[in-house]
Amino acid sequence: MAIEKVLIANNTSIIQDEVLAHRLGLIPIEVDPRLFEYMSENDVPNEKNTIVFKLHARCTKGSDRLRVLSSELKWLPNGSELILGTEHSASSSSAKPKTYTSFSCSQDTRPEFSNEPIAPKDADIIVAKLGPGQEIELEAHAVKGMGKTHAKWSPVATAWYRMLPEVVLLRDIEDDEAEALVKKCPVKVFDIEDIGKGKKRATVARPRVCTLCRECIREEGWDKNVALRRVNDHFIFTIESTGALPPEVLFTEAVKILEEKCERVITELS
Repeated sequence: MAIEKVLIANNTSIIQDEVLAHRLGLIPIEVDPRLFEYMSENDVPNEKNTIVFKLHARCTKGSDRLRVLSSELKWLPNGSELILGTEHSASSSSAKPKTYTSFSCSQDTRPEFSNEPIAPKDADIIVAKLGPGQEIELEAHAVKGMGKTHAKWSPVATAWYRMLPEVVLLRDIEDDEAEALVKKCPVKVFDIEDIGKGKKRATVARPRVCTLCRECIREEGWDKNVALRRVNDHFIFTIESTGALPPEVLFTEAVKILEEKCERVITELS
């Protein structure tokens, strides 16, 4: 879920409307997108496909510059509060004014959101800075989308893989040499064990954290003591999330999508 439409009622800050909307779109929203439906061009915004936020910040005259943070985005579980422009003149006092969404029920009545209100993942993201007398008032509508359409819908910040490092001691490294080896490694791959009679021996305690920086074999002669290798058939896959979904959920969902694509290709070829 990401902010797609921004309805700006007032913006007297130095940030242009389109830049402000772009910044809002990149704010991660802490909500499970699997609970919502995709919205097509012909669909009406409702409680099943749209999340509505409002933001109203004002810097009074004579005060210091105000930082507008993502925590200012307040969830509107009942939908939009802005009245359509055509409704101002056409609506009567008895009829309910028409807004930009059509919610049949409040989103906070759903058990998923009753105890955990929808909000930005991080509350300290700077949206804008206001000077004395400046004001921002807007409404932001978030919808479900795909990362291939725009990066704001991608819940993955960074993903990469590397081969499993293999660190091998080619001979026993003891006493002063062992302590020197431990000090060489910046990520503390090596450790020292007590082998009795006042002797110490270096061991490979944490080979997985090795970055293959080669600091341990940079000095002349140490390449005969330590061997750095990679396991060709063992990969470490790392996923960093933007915060919308946990990394373990991202991985399982990605595997499901990959399975669906493989099945579709097999079906087309058969």
